[in-house]
Amino acid sequence: MSEYQGKTYQDAVLKAQQDLNKPQAELTITVVDPGRRGLFGLGARPVKIEAVVKKVVEPATPTLSSSPEEVAPVQQEDPAEQTPQLIEEPVATEQPEGNPEGAPDGQLSPAEIAARHEQNLHRMSAAATKLVDYLEQAYRVLGVDVSATVQSSGAKDVTIELNAPTPGRVIGYHGRRINAFEVLSVAFLNYQGVKDAQVTLDSEGYRAKRAQIITRIGERAVTDVIASGQAVFLDPMPARERKLLHKQLEDNPNVKTYSQGREPFRSVVIAPK
Repeated sequence: MSEYQGKTYQDAVLKAQQDLNKPQAELTITVVDPGRRGLFGLGARPVKIEAVVKKVVEPATPTLSSSPEEVAPVQQEDPAEQTPQLIEEPVATEQPEGNPEGAPDGQLSPAEIAARHEQNLHRMSAAATKLVDYLEQAYRVLGVDVSATVQSSGAKDVTIELNAPTPGRVIGYHGRRINAFEVLSVAFLNYQGVKDAQVTLDSEGYRAKRAQIITRIGERAVTDVIASGQAVFLDPMPARERKLLHKQLEDNPNVKTYSQGREPFRSVVIAPK
């Protein structure tokens, strides 16, 4: 065991490794004196250690699976003896039925588009029939005797008329009940396999009357915005009515419209430009 010293512990260990000529050695270190830095160099004392070689770590050397003598040399063929390989001609493949000849890749043929549209119409028709029964039963639970009839039906949209002796109970206060049933109807059709459907429920011409009311609300709001120079925040309304307001005021040179909030409390804001 030998004694080494340095300004720091690391310096003492490095000197020990170099002196023992074992840079990769693991040393057993015993600190004799931890040393002292001192104040501005005054009273400084070096670190003293005692070191002895514990283990030498040898670098790993790659091993070969066989000696060089055992590796057989690769024999190269004489270019004159090489036989040319025949290149096979491409084989013509049949065009799939869904993409007939003449139709661009990734696009459906007109016949396939028509067939899928007819399938969507049939799916919506069957789902709308079930939706009529669902609406009649749901209103009956609320104590309202309703007769539902499909007025029009497309691939992604359906309009249903709700007839009852008391239309007010079908529509609800400010249309809240009939609007809520529209949301339920969309979820019902989605469950039946009709995705992203648009449902319109109407009773005694309520939708047309409501459109007239929305138009007047928009006109009054524009007057208030121009007079005050401040934005007007309207009450929450369904997406159909918000779109009606946006469409009504999109060409107005004095105001702009946008929606804010989250469903079912999303509303229209009319602000000055």
